[in-house]
Amino acid sequence: MANYHVGCGITGIFAGTLNKKGDTWVNNSDVTDEAISAVAQFLLEHEEAMEFSYHGKRYRLAVEPQESEDKE
Repeated sequence: MANYHVGCGITGIFAGTLNKKGDTWVNNSDVTDEAISAVAQFLLEHEEAMEFSYHGKRYRLAVEPQESEDKE
């Protein structure tokens, strides 16, 4: 069974398989929209935010409702 990986590239988020050495994509697909939507749905369903560090800074990722612009 193939080992699937997810990674961030210059142009988006990709999912696919890597070579045996693990340093080059063998095949991949751009899954940017699906990945971002999946994370948002996960956070909404679990009613939580995600906190993480990147380059020494702390971040918080959360999904908040947006007011509708169509007020009738």
